[in-house]
Amino acid sequence: MNRRDFVSGTLAGLAAAQIPKLPPLMAAISQDAMPRAHWLKNGLIDAGGSHEPFIFLVRRGGESRNAREFYERQQSEPLIRRLKEQGIEVFHTHLYKGFGMAAEKPEMEDAKRAAEIAHRYGMKVDTYIQWNSLMYETFFAEEPRAKDWVQRDIAGRPILLTYGYQQSYRYRPCFANQEYLDYLKRIVRYAVVEVKTDFIHFDNFDLNPEPDSCHCPACVQGFRSRLKAKYSPEKRRERFGFENTDFVNPPQWNSQNPPEKMEIIFDPAIQEWIDFRCQLMADALKLMALYAKSLNPDVAIEINPHGITGQNRAWESGIDHSRILKWTEVFWTEEDNPPGWLPDGRLISKIRSFKLARTYENILLVHLSDDPVAIAECLAFNQTIGYVGEDPIFPGLLKHIAFYRKYRELFTGTEDVATVAVLRSQPSITYHNARAQLSAILVEQSLIQSRIPFDLIFDEHLADLSKYKAIVLPDSECLSDEQLLLIRRFVEQGGGLVATGLAGVYDEWRRLRVQPGLRGLVDAQPTGEAYLEHVEGIGTAAGIPVRKEFDRGRVIYFPGIEFDGPLPQPEAYFGISNHYWKLAKNWKEITEGVRWAAGDSMPVSVSGPPYLIANLVSQQAKRRILLHLVNYDAKNAPSVKSIEVACRLPHGATVKEVVVYSPDFDTPHSLNASGSEGICVFTVPEIRVYSVVAVSW
Repeated sequence: MNRRDFVSGTLAGLAAAQIPKLPPLMAAISQDAMPRAHWLKNGLIDAGGSHEPFIFLVRRGGESRNAREFYERQQSEPLIRRLKEQGIEVFHTHLYKGFGMAAEKPEMEDAKRAAEIAHRYGMKVDTYIQWNSLMYETFFAEEPRAKDWVQRDIAGRPILLTYGYQQSYRYRPCFANQEYLDYLKRIVRYAVVEVKTDFIHFDNFDLNPEPDSCHCPACVQGFRSRLKAKYSPEKRRERFGFENTDFVNPPQWNSQNPPEKMEIIFDPAIQEWIDFRCQLMADALKLMALYAKSLNPDVAIEINPHGITGQNRAWESGIDHSRILKWTEVFWTEEDNPPGWLPDGRLISKIRSFKLARTYENILLVHLSDDPVAIAECLAFNQTIGYVGEDPIFPGLLKHIAFYRKYRELFTGTEDVATVAVLRSQPSITYHNARAQLSAILVEQSLIQSRIPFDLIFDEHLADLSKYKAIVLPDSECLSDEQLLLIRRFVEQGGGLVATGLAGVYDEWRRLRVQPGLRGLVDAQPTGEAYLEHVEGIGTAAGIPVRKEFDRGRVIYFPGIEFDGPLPQPEAYFGISNHYWKLAKNWKEITEGVRWAAGDSMPVSVSGPPYLIANLVSQQAKRRILLHLVNYDAKNAPSVKSIEVACRLPHGATVKEVVVYSPDFDTPHSLNASGSEGICVFTVPEIRVYSVVAVSW
């Protein structure tokens, strides 16, 4: 496409609109909302120091005979000083692994001394606390009551936190047990008051998948109590067919009914058990976070629940990101999705996880290596570096750390710019991951590779859609009456709706509606028993999209999202791994439909190959937008040239300057820009791996 064609094609779509004011996309939370650590506003560059105490290095076995020397070196002053000189601003160290405070007291004192050294060098301190492991061999000797604190399966056996075959000494504690939570608070207090930590890292933040769920008396009674508190007698009768839930048990499994083979979850007790486990983890985290903040409001809270990986995290692990990320400022994802462009046309990235973090105003931590694409992805979508590993730091990382520190003001105080939102409906994905997650992945992949800016939103965010021109419901099967009303109101007031497949066909309990919930907005969905035939069409023929105008808004319905090629064999628990992460066969129709539904109000258009990915953020106070560009195929295509960009400025604004910054070039350079009616048009001569373009007005 030549420059003239590109400009003429984008001006029409961008000229009439202007960048909306961008309030932080943050879920409404209760009055006991968690204070935020102010120092994180300046970004995060974290490194260590091992988080393993000496007692664990010995107990797990397989270490060399210099384990003590390694342990002491990881918290020594020379190491901390070297990290400081390399640009590291937060020192990560061990504190508590799960052996019990008595057994670990010498190492905890070592961590305290290391923290004093780091603070003396002007660094913040990040301390590791094991959330989910109780090393019973020493713990039971210190605290005999702890035998009642462990998770137990239906046969009464302790549930293990396992790493391979040789760590059977690690029991999972039960978060329904108040005595264990009180013990964990003692560790948090030691971290904040004695160590004076600035940052708490809670490790192993999840639960085992079925059939290894806790059936201890506290969990069974807690489950029943939640049903009573959550529902009135009338609602319990509607939910279960009866009112008395005193004898409702957590689900049971056998060899004929393995949980990992259950594709659709419609049993109300199993659905409620998933909810109970998710809420249990959220409540325990909230308790610890608020307790830590009561001791020092500027302590940052971090966990490692992983991000959006395509797995059914609620069903498998008791993780509902929308509940827990209100009580964190940072979280880890250890997903195995190294960014890159594969020969079969799949773009692998952690973009979904980064967008999840941005939705809840969190920083995402990932394992960074010397891969420049991974570092670039982090800068573009995380707006900071995050965690860079243990000493010694890779040379490529040092280069990017220096770049980030030099141009930090390009990354701080930014807000994502998007006029489109994709709903990740929690009940839809939880109860039918094989369909709802696949549809979400394919839609997101289409938007990512088409360089259409979008946010990820969750059920709670439907209450305020004022930021967006259009929302996408990718097979969001399970929508409540209230949610349907909010969506309908959004369209009536001029919003755009993109619905696919079975969106709104079920209610929030996955009960089939007599009439589809989007009826009137959408007229082409199957009704009644006809939906069964549609269910069989997952990932197959997409059908013809249907457009209509409704009141002041626009609606487009896609009967299906067509997977390009044969579907991979389903994995255990029907996870949508990156084997599925490719453009939908009808991706062009999908992206055209999104643009149409949004009234052609995209804030930016970027030319280039499908492995060139863009992210747009704004700094309204500084009167500029920043376009981040990442070449995901840098190994095979080390340069992308002549990238044509048309971006939208606020109404009445004229461009002041356009400057490109990149760690791949020695110095920033200015670009010539043109345009009219609030549109800024320019060409980026070359992208190697990563560049950020600052457009000031």
